[in-house]
Amino acid sequence: MRFWEFYRIAVKRRWMILGMVLITVVAICLATANEEPFYQARVQLMPSAAALYKPVLQHPTVGVAGPPKELGDSQLPNLMSLLASNQVAERAIRMAGITDTPEGLRYRMVVSTATNPGARSRDDSGTDMIVVTVKDSDPQRAVKTVNAIAHVFSNYYQEISHQEAVDSRKFLEQQLEAARNNLEAASNDLRSFKLAHNITSLPEMTSTAMASLRQSISDRDAARSALAEANAKLADVNRQLRSMGPTRRVTEGTTDSPMLHAIEGELAQATQALNDARSKYMEEHPRVLALKAQVEEINDRLEQERTKMKMTVSQVRNPVYEQLLQQKATLQAERDGLAAKVAQLSTSVGSAVGSITPGLDVELLRLENEFQTAQNAYNNLETQLHQAKINERETSSTGAIRIVDTAERAEGPIGSNRLAYIGMGIILSLVVGLGLAITMDALDNRIKSKTDLEHLLALPVTALIPRYLEGPTSDLARLSHTDPLSPIAEAYRFLRTDLLLTTEQTDAKSIMVATAKPGQGGTTTAANLAISLAMDGKRVILVDADMRRPSLHRIFKAANEYGLSSILCNEKDFQDVVVSTEIDNLLLLPAGPAPSNPAELLGSARMRMLVDTLSEYADYVLFDTPSAIAFTDSVVLSQLLDGVMLVVRAQQVPRGVELQVRNLLNKANANILGVVLNDVQPEMVDSYYYHSHYYPNLKRRKPGALPGSVSERSLPPTGE
Repeated sequence: MRFWEFYRIAVKRRWMILGMVLITVVAICLATANEEPFYQARVQLMPSAAALYKPVLQHPTVGVAGPPKELGDSQLPNLMSLLASNQVAERAIRMAGITDTPEGLRYRMVVSTATNPGARSRDDSGTDMIVVTVKDSDPQRAVKTVNAIAHVFSNYYQEISHQEAVDSRKFLEQQLEAARNNLEAASNDLRSFKLAHNITSLPEMTSTAMASLRQSISDRDAARSALAEANAKLADVNRQLRSMGPTRRVTEGTTDSPMLHAIEGELAQATQALNDARSKYMEEHPRVLALKAQVEEINDRLEQERTKMKMTVSQVRNPVYEQLLQQKATLQAERDGLAAKVAQLSTSVGSAVGSITPGLDVELLRLENEFQTAQNAYNNLETQLHQAKINERETSSTGAIRIVDTAERAEGPIGSNRLAYIGMGIILSLVVGLGLAITMDALDNRIKSKTDLEHLLALPVTALIPRYLEGPTSDLARLSHTDPLSPIAEAYRFLRTDLLLTTEQTDAKSIMVATAKPGQGGTTTAANLAISLAMDGKRVILVDADMRRPSLHRIFKAANEYGLSSILCNEKDFQDVVVSTEIDNLLLLPAGPAPSNPAELLGSARMRMLVDTLSEYADYVLFDTPSAIAFTDSVVLSQLLDGVMLVVRAQQVPRGVELQVRNLLNKANANILGVVLNDVQPEMVDSYYYHSHYYPNLKRRKPGALPGSVSERSLPPTGE
């Protein structure tokens, strides 16, 4: 469809489109009538290195981690998720003393990085500063709420970190007490054995063998512990794989969302961390519980992001399943390597035992080995307990989350989104309105244009006659004479030119103007065509062959006492009934009194003779006939004439009669010269549009007011 066709449809349906736009704007205004302007306040937080590079709720036996080797180890996304959690929102509501729900506060809160305040997760800027923004209709409440969130989060994270340090210290104290007991028992056993056997020292060779045995046993036990841990992890991964499939049903938007992909990646990392924790600890362990809460919170954010888009359900690859498969392959390789190492170290232990002389030396070596192992374990736990006490003091005295800037006042008021909604509504309603207009135009099967008519009848359209909008329809019948400068008169001259060019090749003189059904404008077309030919210097006889309801005599103000029926009934001769008109070169043959058998008269031999006579007397003989679908007059007469001109009115739904009349004329071997589309919308006729460029100041004269013309009385409607 070309641009001008879109333009034509939009102009034609402009009131419908404008109505949709108006309704949309009114609906948006009513919907946003109670929307108040809002204020926003923000605070800025700076996490410490310990908070950034040390996982929250770390296992007590793990020491303080140093800065990571890669930036991806940063805990900033987890800190931002914790900051936007329901726990922080609930505590902030209580501290600020406001009436709200955690979900409502989280909806009004935006957590972002310092250089990207519009994002809800860390961008590529590398900043570790966190900005919290709260929107509220009350500026004081916005300031109070955002400051409460900052203090609550700082204290909450401090509470979590301190509790972690306390748990670590208590755990290490219990382990150190057990190690001390083991060390005392091993020392007593070794001392008692030496006193009982009066042993002060070992031979040098035995001491060397003992040291080798001790090292082999230590390495073997370490390898066994690592193998057991790898088997536990592998068993947990296999359990996770059995509980899920390689694909999953996901709800996703029709438009790709980078935020959605980022949250899904975060969920995959959190799920993997949870699986790792489950392979080490029980379900009640604080680390496992914290990771569970983190996974649930990420799932909540994922669902909120999905509801913002038009959702579809599809089967996609499960990223968690693929990560578990990779982890399984890594663990299997690690397990196989550890198993081989355990076997090798077991062989080394056996060889070391075989190199020692049986007897007291073996028992003494065993006791010394147990004592050395217990002493090493005690020293290691004592070092870890010392570090845990240092961590506990640090978490009590220094804050891991420092408030850099507090909110002093709120920004605003920031206007509501009404204008943005109205703008989007106008654009959307225009698009929908234009689409609806195009759809309605496509479903509209009325004959509106030249293309429609040619497609319907498979005949050439010789002229488009615009709709007459400047006076009563009774003035249209002689418009080519009364208003020759009008665009409609020019359209009839286009019809005249086409007829002249056509008849030059066929030498056609007698032409019938026919219509498929009443009210198509055939009489008006015949009258204006005859006037246009006469004004061009052609001698024209206009014959009113509609003896059932004649009207040409009223148009040209002639008597109808005698006419065509009188000639065909042998009552009058041609010269006695033909009359002159006020248009030079134009003669009129009225219909005459209504006969009882008009179809038979039109098909008679006398009618054939009359046609020949008229053709010799004039350059063109035009016949106006009744509706071809209602009476056979037109089809019968068409067999006697040189050509037929069909007239079809625009803006009417075709009911099949047009095709039926065309088929009847073809069976009668009539020569159809072309089709005239009458009463066309002016914007569909190019000549009508460009006519004003040549006559921009032309004032339409009242019909009949041209100089030299006789004033006309209002003529009754012709019915055609």
